[in-house]
Amino acid sequence: MELFLPLILGNHNPYAIGAYDWHIPCERWQVRAVEIWEDEIIPEKDRRFLINYLRGKVEGNCPYPIWDEND
Repeated sequence: MELFLPLILGNHNPYAIGAYDWHIPCERWQVRAVEIWEDEIIPEKDRRFLINYLRGKVEGNCPYPIWDEND
């Protein structure tokens, strides 16, 4: 989880109204979601949490990437 904190903070807009007011573009989230899902060092529960947390930072309609959970 510590590895992704810089990614999250790196996308923070310093001019936003609040510390939690930042967004991630759909395409970037989809790429990160696949990278997170494929990282077997992170427990599956934490991967799901992180992917869903970051999805909440995407504005508008953005489908989940398609991956094979049986890999």
